[in-house]
Amino acid sequence: MGFFLFDMAAGKVGGAIVLNKQFYAPSETGSLIYLNAQPDLQIILDRVEAAGGTILRPKTIISEEQNLGYWALIKDTEGNRIALHSMN
Repeated sequence: MGFFLFDMAAGKVGGAIVLNKQFYAPSETGSLIYLNAQPDLQIILDRVEAAGGTILRPKTIISEEQNLGYWALIKDTEGNRIALHSMN
């Protein structure tokens, strides 16, 4: 089990990842989680392939008209899809 560190006193949100082959199997068709990749998701995208992952969709603006930021889609080394979001 791994934890995403966060500042609970400041009202921040955290999470955890768990490896348990009895209950979970990697999937490209399962739930898609979005991770906050502030300040700029490109910083993370620049590290994906060197870490063994795959960029499925590069940094993409969500809306030209609204200030909704950017998103990208990656596949991790276990085969899970993960979406990233940042405002820059």
